[in-house]
Amino acid sequence: MNSFSWESFLEQLGGEKRIHYSLENLLGALKEAGHPEKTVKSLVIAGTNGKGSTTLFISEALKTHGARVATYLSPHLQHLRERFQDGLRPWTEERLSGHVEALAPIAQKWKLSYFEFLTLIFFWDSAQTKPDFNVLEVGMGGRLDATNVTDPLGTVLTNISWDHAEYLGNTLEKILSEKMGVLRPRVPVVSGLQEIGLRNLLQKECERLSSPLYFTDSVPRKVLRKSWQGQEVLIDGQEFFLKNPSRGALENAVTAYLFLRKVFPEIPVSTLQKAFRSMVNPGRLEIVQENPRIILSGDHNVAGMKTLTDTLQELGAKNLYVLCGFGPDKEASQMIQALKPFAKELVLTRVPRARGEYDETYQNLANYEEDPGKAFNELRKKLKLEDTLIVTGSLYLVGDLRGLFKPIESA
Repeated sequence: MNSFSWESFLEQLGGEKRIHYSLENLLGALKEAGHPEKTVKSLVIAGTNGKGSTTLFISEALKTHGARVATYLSPHLQHLRERFQDGLRPWTEERLSGHVEALAPIAQKWKLSYFEFLTLIFFWDSAQTKPDFNVLEVGMGGRLDATNVTDPLGTVLTNISWDHAEYLGNTLEKILSEKMGVLRPRVPVVSGLQEIGLRNLLQKECERLSSPLYFTDSVPRKVLRKSWQGQEVLIDGQEFFLKNPSRGALENAVTAYLFLRKVFPEIPVSTLQKAFRSMVNPGRLEIVQENPRIILSGDHNVAGMKTLTDTLQELGAKNLYVLCGFGPDKEASQMIQALKPFAKELVLTRVPRARGEYDETYQNLANYEEDPGKAFNELRKKLKLEDTLIVTGSLYLVGDLRGLFKPIESA
């Protein structure tokens, strides 16, 4: 009887709380595994906010066009299998556990971190299943992120804001420099950067690399109608429907649209329209129940929270019940203050899977309940049919509660 436990083995690697921002160990492991990262054409999506949605828009479009697509995402919401997508469906547990067991000796030999090992597993699977494209969401930063081991057909740099400053640097310029590490000579770049100084830095780097650069603000966009159920918009004069009503979702759709038009001009706009209409990004302004409405919206940093509150303002939202929880390394106070004007009642909770330790000030920032499940159930009991409860903050919090409503499908 096989007694190998893939869950226990991943915990031995330190889990998500152990970050190894370096490529040295992973490159050694990839070499020993036969360089699986070199077997499939790749597309790389970096940035601070919007990486996941942009990755899914691109993957959905390629799939709708008839390509076989493998997609690598992070973090997961409910189960690790969600990070590994085959045709936008998570792997089975058998597929994942088989790869963990097969590659465990390499992981131990090269002292891989949790994220490094997951990345190795993704490339290993692709080398065997041979999809047409690997679509890679960068985990953290870029230059030394585990995904930065391919020669992509195209790259995306969504935007830059404060995140992981202890690893990436204490200025936006330093953070951008780290994220620009995913760029390659003569490979096209699409970017949503807005700040002129950051744009200039990116332009200089692309000139140095002879890489074509396209900014998303060159694409006209207009909102026609918007509701909780989504938004009808014009992108480059073409009508699209997006299931997420936020400005961020529109910006991510524009980014994916521009990227696909430049890198895959053979894909008809009608295919993009169909793909974008069907794209769902779990846990991002996702309605999981109606009457009363319950919404899950992972917005874990200040920039993401501003996108959420701007959307709430545009929708005329008020008297919401709000459950929020943030990691110990986040600007929780600032985000709570942004939410309060919309809240009939706001409850703060902790995030069990978050990195780091909470200090004593966290629970004093708002009405506090340590147990997320208890906090959610208490707020849910108060809802009338016309009310809305929104769960926001950490994606880990959103993921833990999403299991009450949505099962995970498998490829």
